[in-house]
Amino acid sequence: MRLTRLMTGIALATSLAVTAGCSNQEDGLTVITASKLLVSTVRNKPQRPDSARMARVKSRALAKTDDDQELMSLAMPSVKAESVFVIIQSNGDYDTWAVWGRTDRRTVTTKRGIITATRAVPPDLMSADVDEVLTLVENREEGSALYTQRYLDGNHKIVEAKYACTVTRGYEKFVEYGAIQAPVLQMFSSCFSADRQIVDQFLVTDQGRIVQSRQWVGPVLGFAIMQRLR
Repeated sequence: MRLTRLMTGIALATSLAVTAGCSNQEDGLTVITASKLLVSTVRNKPQRPDSARMARVKSRALAKTDDDQELMSLAMPSVKAESVFVIIQSNGDYDTWAVWGRTDRRTVTTKRGIITATRAVPPDLMSADVDEVLTLVENREEGSALYTQRYLDGNHKIVEAKYACTVTRGYEKFVEYGAIQAPVLQMFSSCFSADRQIVDQFLVTDQGRIVQSRQWVGPVLGFAIMQRLR
């Protein structure tokens, strides 16, 4: 049943890609890319191998921080950025992360694992409404959700992008990296707006914790690849 749902999602993404073929292709992120992502994921290919430098940074961060200190790695390939981040402030369900081991003004804010804002990572994601997608992903349930992002454009004006999303379940696997060792379920959030289609993906534990993800941040920043190390 799970495989049937996943293949249905792939077929849907592919059919949307045909429709998107006549739309604006400037950002290079159509649903064709999304369907390729779904297929490669089913084949259990890694999302992105660590660079040697990043592997060393992860090891140092794990060795030099307390066992209860939450850490994550975050990469934005579109802007050639990757770092290990540590929580510097929490406000309810929101965590603000800064680069570990550096006096760096760059921060990323997440709500229980989904990115809601970036700062000093221009053009910044100013805010995002993620609750409907987050609830389905955490509960590992399928369904429809609305999702809104507000980001700066090239003229430093705030642009609002509203998406209609379909959240679907993928396959189960066991992940082991950093201090994380857990069975997870892959969740997809396939979203479309008037001029763009994206697919975010999440690895979620039995307890509803997002331990790895690939999330759309904006037209310039592209996708962010997040991995919890603790």
